[in-house]
Amino acid sequence: MATPDNSLGLPLRQVAAEIEGTLRRYPGVARARVIRDADDRLVAQVLPWGTLSVTADTGVLAELAGMNMAETRFLHDEIFVDEVYLRGGIVLRENAVVFDVGANVGMFSLFIGSRCPSAEVYAFEPIPEVFAKLQQNICERGLNTRPFNYGLSDRDQEVSFYYYPNISIMSCRHDYTNWDNEVDLIKRYVANERKSGPPGRAEHLAEVESLVAKDFEFVEHRCRLRTMSSVIDEAGVHRIDLIKIDAQRAEYDVLQGIEARHWPLIQQVSMEVHDEAASPTEGRVKQVTELLAEQGFRVSVEVEEMLRGTGRYAVYAIRPGYESDPRPVVAAAGTAHAIKPELVADWLSARLPVDLLPDRVDVVDALPPGESS
Repeated sequence: MATPDNSLGLPLRQVAAEIEGTLRRYPGVARARVIRDADDRLVAQVLPWGTLSVTADTGVLAELAGMNMAETRFLHDEIFVDEVYLRGGIVLRENAVVFDVGANVGMFSLFIGSRCPSAEVYAFEPIPEVFAKLQQNICERGLNTRPFNYGLSDRDQEVSFYYYPNISIMSCRHDYTNWDNEVDLIKRYVANERKSGPPGRAEHLAEVESLVAKDFEFVEHRCRLRTMSSVIDEAGVHRIDLIKIDAQRAEYDVLQGIEARHWPLIQQVSMEVHDEAASPTEGRVKQVTELLAEQGFRVSVEVEEMLRGTGRYAVYAIRPGYESDPRPVVAAAGTAHAIKPELVADWLSARLPVDLLPDRVDVVDALPPGESS
């Protein structure tokens, strides 16, 4: 096993870095640490995704390429802990094809890689600065994801986007800007989480709250938009198991970019829909649900209690008969499988020389501070 004097002649720090880097590519592993135990044995500790919500360990998020810690943590909890895109009966099947529309820094792509590693993901993010982070996260974790530096809409065009460096998840097309609504949403989120959320998150909530306690600067970008049908044709996609859409008020435009001949390819849709009174999005839930129903989907609409009154709705659409698809379901809400140390060890042994293998693998719910030792 690996020691400071291993046969490859590598120092322990380099051995640990190689093991940790490899473990970050294991499905479900958010972070890894290599230490020596009391018996001088090399131990690889792995922290699963989702553990963060109760441990308040921000180290794993610090390792991700993100715009700032507060919104990265927000995205993690929304996607990995609350599983917002797997509600309403949405599932991930083996070898699923997923379109991640509004990918931001790639948190949902990371989620897919964690829960359904056989999936192929097409990720769309129009803002250049955010897209660079998406690319970095995909590359560092070896995700089976194809990133595209443009958004999707009802036609091919270029439009102005307002990019907020301090809170990139609120960036949107200039014609859909509604900053007062965004501020209200964040304030409601913080108030509800303080009242009924898990313990140990006071610092995180204070950071989120601080995001709207100052004047926001924005950068205007001209961004390319394409139709989903043009991408389907160009990429030769023959089936889409899931379209996830979070496009900051442009979600209906995304759906309108799907031609009639392509709708039968789509099996599930999971999306956030903005329906805000006295705004361009007023009536959007009705428009979206009617469109999906016309295309043959079973549609359901949910509102989280913390979002009530903010004009945010979750819409889920499933094509009848998809439950008969012969491919096994590998992920559904609340069905995350525990990571097994012996399987992680076997996975490592197929990817590292024997001199770089740890003596033991432990699955933990928190990692100690400090560097590998």
